[in-house]
Amino acid sequence: MDKELLFRIKTLMVLRVLIISLFLGTIIIFQIRLGQLPFVVPVTILIALTYLLTIAYSIHLRFAKKLKLSCYLQLIGDLLVETGVIYISGGIESPFPFLYILSIIAASILLYRRGSYFIASISSILYGSLVDLEFYNILKPLTFYSTGVNISSTGEAVIYTVFLNISAFYLVAFLSSYLSENLRKTGKELEEKSEDLIQLKTFHESVLKNMGSGLMTADLNRRIISFNMAAEMITGYKFYEVRGKPYYDFFNISHSADLSDELIKNPVYREVIFKSKTGQELHLGINISLLRDEKQKIRGIIAVFQDLTKVKEMEKMVVKSERLAAIGRIAAGVAHEIRNPLASISGSIEVLKKELSLNNTNKKLMDIVLRETERLNSIITQFLTYASPHKKNLQRFNIKELITETLLLLKNSKEYPSNINIITVFKDGDIMINADPKQMKQVIWNLCLNSIQAMENGGTMTISTNINGNNTVNIVIRDTGIGIPEADFKKIFDPFFTTKEGGTGLGLATVLKTVEGHNGNIHIESEKEMGTVIKITLPILSNER
Repeated sequence: MDKELLFRIKTLMVLRVLIISLFLGTIIIFQIRLGQLPFVVPVTILIALTYLLTIAYSIHLRFAKKLKLSCYLQLIGDLLVETGVIYISGGIESPFPFLYILSIIAASILLYRRGSYFIASISSILYGSLVDLEFYNILKPLTFYSTGVNISSTGEAVIYTVFLNISAFYLVAFLSSYLSENLRKTGKELEEKSEDLIQLKTFHESVLKNMGSGLMTADLNRRIISFNMAAEMITGYKFYEVRGKPYYDFFNISHSADLSDELIKNPVYREVIFKSKTGQELHLGINISLLRDEKQKIRGIIAVFQDLTKVKEMEKMVVKSERLAAIGRIAAGVAHEIRNPLASISGSIEVLKKELSLNNTNKKLMDIVLRETERLNSIITQFLTYASPHKKNLQRFNIKELITETLLLLKNSKEYPSNINIITVFKDGDIMINADPKQMKQVIWNLCLNSIQAMENGGTMTISTNINGNNTVNIVIRDTGIGIPEADFKKIFDPFFTTKEGGTGLGLATVLKTVEGHNGNIHIESEKEMGTVIKITLPILSNER
């Protein structure tokens, strides 16, 4: 249902009652003052008829499905009432044919051009019929006011009067429909523009809301006037908390005349250390430029910023990795040079031990030299394993079988204490992967050995596997040990970092390198005195388990 048309119909009904009441009520008062009481009754009847019709229109409108039909019915009813007013006020001598014009204008507003011409035509028919009936003495009108046109006048005068009124009807229909059509066209264009504006506003708000970068605008006084959702998420501050603050103070940017001069020429980029609401120090990259309107007049400042904290951390990691790689290459060369004479020393000591007659003290010294030589050789071997790129011997195998075999070796080694309980939870059946079994066995061995060593007073180590939906497998090793201290957590994968007496610090570094070399990743969670959870994620062979 057209709500606008319904509103106009209701407005017409209210105006009809007001106009008829005022107009005919004035006539009644005028007649009483002139002493023409016989005309009071028909006028009162017309007023009552108008009220009854309005009530009928209201009831019909409540159930009407076609509003335009209701409009036509109401307007025709108005024409009949107006014809009655003209009849009781003298017919052709009546001064009130202009009442038809009100209905014609109403029709142009409600029904536009077609409706206005239709009502003008009905008005012409009713008015012409009334005059004809009077002219031929078929109908004798009442009269209480004269316009000077008498029905006894010549036919030419009557035709002239009728012609003028009918011409006025159609002229009003033309002008009012022209205006109403233009108004409708303008209203439609305005509605379309409003819809476009609403869509543009919604799109603009959606872009600002969903963009990943923070967006801030400031007025000419450099005070913050807008702050998008990403800006709130990055800084931790809500818009109402920063509104009205100088942007350069908020972002810790040194504001000077130089900055203003630079902004006029080109946008400015700054990197600042920003303290978030939670107290975290963030590295922000901020692009600052002038905000101009369509006439290029400066309206304020706009700043787009990103959180570069992770990028800077990655840059540090890259620099660190490059430095470690350089050190590793040098150290690998040195290790090779050490290993050769170390083998000669070890062999010479073995020969001397067999050929010389040594007392107990010297024999113990010889044993210490051999043992430490062997330990040093083991460290060099581990280091070369970590530092040197080894070609992977990729094979298809069942990761479940490899874990079971590794655990069996571990349980039968001297490293396995009797107070440790091992539980395996293998889900999803056999899981096939494409990897170097020797390297993956070393990964499982190192991680399980670390977990066992973390449970000095005994405990439980659980190893489980499960398949993810993205063609990867999780290998989870969980222990009930002492956990990893927070101060050491960020350094556990660093080469040569160890908290164990006699450890080399290369075990986890080698594990990380091996896992990443197989396109996997490793994630560790640990809580002091609650244990550690290590999760390795590796790609699996699709459609094979």
